[in-house]
Amino acid sequence: MSGQPGTKRVVVAAPEASADAAPESTLSRLETHFRTLDEGSLVRVAAAVEKARATETGAASDEQILTCLRPMLRSLRPVRVPTFQRALCVCLEPYLIDADSVGGARRAVVARSSLAPWWRLLMGSPYRPRLAAATAEYRNAVASERQDEIDAVVQFGRSIAAEATTTLLAEAAQSAVRKRELEVLLGSARAFEDAAEIARILGLDPLLTPWFDQIRAVCPRTADGRVHDFNPQGTVIAKNGYMHLHAADREVVDYYFHGLLRLLTQPWQSLRLVRLLSADLLRAGGDNAGLQMIPAKLFGDLTRTLAEIGRTAAGDRGMTRRVWLMTCARLISDAGAMVQGMAEEVREFGNAGWETMMVEARQKVTQAADQFASVAVRDAALVLPQREVREKLEVRLVPDMAHSPTDDEVSVAQAAATLFTACRKVAEKEGFDRSIRAKEADLEATFQTAITFRFEYLRARGKNKAVSAQLQALEKVLRSMPKTEPMLDLILKAERAIERFR
Repeated sequence: MSGQPGTKRVVVAAPEASADAAPESTLSRLETHFRTLDEGSLVRVAAAVEKARATETGAASDEQILTCLRPMLRSLRPVRVPTFQRALCVCLEPYLIDADSVGGARRAVVARSSLAPWWRLLMGSPYRPRLAAATAEYRNAVASERQDEIDAVVQFGRSIAAEATTTLLAEAAQSAVRKRELEVLLGSARAFEDAAEIARILGLDPLLTPWFDQIRAVCPRTADGRVHDFNPQGTVIAKNGYMHLHAADREVVDYYFHGLLRLLTQPWQSLRLVRLLSADLLRAGGDNAGLQMIPAKLFGDLTRTLAEIGRTAAGDRGMTRRVWLMTCARLISDAGAMVQGMAEEVREFGNAGWETMMVEARQKVTQAADQFASVAVRDAALVLPQREVREKLEVRLVPDMAHSPTDDEVSVAQAAATLFTACRKVAEKEGFDRSIRAKEADLEATFQTAITFRFEYLRARGKNKAVSAQLQALEKVLRSMPKTEPMLDLILKAERAIERFR
């Protein structure tokens, strides 16, 4: 029975403070009182305050009380009662990133910081009365605890928000001046693009969220609600969702995979999912060439999605650059195995339609391997730091002999070498290794020049900790590269230089 008295204490705690007491001291005493409550009482207090905030106009004290409660509620993770605005934005969660350090338009990626200015835009638009009416309906539904009505109102609110955003941005796009004014109002051009992406996601929500909810319901989840791993039931639902959405609209598939990957605890599971899906779809399509086409399209969809995530890796809380590179390496290896399995199916049950499927699959694998190999060549050189030197009107890059590669730089470069090795293996098996060989020759020349330059630098100036660290890092990267004769020779050369100036 401590819940109700606890709630009453929350209400009377603020008046007990003296008139000249600082707000911080009042909140501090309130937080101290909350720490004396048991877990059940804390949950009931939070639910009562959140329900009041969701069903009434909302007072500043509600947010202050919740601010005191949040640190204690993080470990409890109770069922929350969101405001109308928060309920509308739940479907955006899989697409949000916490930082936005990468410019340019990106599909299915929204900076979390763009949500507040977007909502302010709607509240200052002619659509405010419609959203206000939906907010009132939501409050009534929450107050009466009618979940079906709550869901219906939220979905209706999302449709209004999507329509409003699309209309406002379209009107602004007709005039450069108006568009610039709207960008200033939102805070940046990036926020303008994010608002357009928010509208797309809200519009696609009726297609996407039901599949995500089904997957969450059957798969094991972590405490924060993310999918821990895919079980057979989850794989079947993911497969059905892919087939349904791919048939309806190919563009939707990009958003489906973005959301699906960000539901996962970590990106390696996406690889397990694509292996399970491709194998399942191949078995399911025994007499149906249309189904047999899906694995190639599936790989293409996932490749585009991973590439997009890679371009935003610096601002993505779910995938670091190293993990993305290793993920791509596994994906390329799986793609090669998938194409080989499909080739066996074609030989055994082949027809003209399946031959077309194989051509499409090989083209996608070729394109992905070539693109990923180019990325790997660039990132493998991270252990060879450079600095800018300005000479009159020109800026040149020269080796930075004072910088020791960090552990993160070494791990990223090693992951890049692993990705390059995976691309080379697939290229050899599929017979399109000419482009990869050219990139490999460039890498060999770069590493050869780097080792020679640093060896001569040490011989001329004596021991140097930073330069020795660069050679040691480069030697680690070389060991992750393809085991060709030129690469093995470079490893020996690097080892000799390291040993001589140790």
